[in-house]
Amino acid sequence: MINKKYLKLLRTKDRKYGENFIYNEISKNIIDSLDILKVPFNNILELGINDKLIIDYLKERFPSCSITSADIDLSFFTKKTDRQLIEIDLDDIQIKDSKFDLIFSNLFCQLTSNFEKLIENIFQSLNSNGFFIATIPSAENIYQLVNSMYETDNILYGGMYQRVNPVLDTNYIFKLLKFYNFDSPLINNNNFTIEYSVFKKLLDDVRFLNLPYAGKDKKNYFENKKYFIHLEKQFRKKYYKDNFNLDINFNTICAWKK
Repeated sequence: MINKKYLKLLRTKDRKYGENFIYNEISKNIIDSLDILKVPFNNILELGINDKLIIDYLKERFPSCSITSADIDLSFFTKKTDRQLIEIDLDDIQIKDSKFDLIFSNLFCQLTSNFEKLIENIFQSLNSNGFFIATIPSAENIYQLVNSMYETDNILYGGMYQRVNPVLDTNYIFKLLKFYNFDSPLINNNNFTIEYSVFKKLLDDVRFLNLPYAGKDKKNYFENKKYFIHLEKQFRKKYYKDNFNLDINFNTICAWKK
């Protein structure tokens, strides 16, 4: 089960809306997918307020569209906006009297403790001929960093801690989409590599991707400076090649409601 209090802390701590490089690169994948669709989207829901790249694209392409952005906590979003902002429980989204032509989400849907309920609610919140598209991490995502963390755990603690949230199986997702009568479901795997000259910059970028383990059985304290010194050493041993290379690997889910 997800520790919702800790998850809210992760999503609001030192967060800079629209300024994460990795989010923006993944956003381009969603934009490319939307760009080939020749249908108008008038009423749009963003699940998880992560980046502004997709929002800017939608406003330019559909100037008269209405956009609602939903998140588990809105305290970080202090700028004035022409969008409607709503706070939701990710385990049981309730958006009364709203039907959307498009629901999109970038690295957010995997945070729910009840993915089946989320898919059911998304289906119910779509208009007929509505489109759903979302990205979620795959099992290979940031594997260099995750493996280095396990190595560091062994050295410092004599055992390994869960460091990232469990990954959703794509076969399970596909079956859910079919069960809830989504039409033409599709799941594509995507990846790209980022090179960092400074290890701290790599950590800063990863910190805001909702990837750290947020289960109720997580460690109840943050790691200290010593841990990150050892972590950089372990990363450098196996994965450093002129730079700190990090593979971003994610799945794009999309489907229609017919």
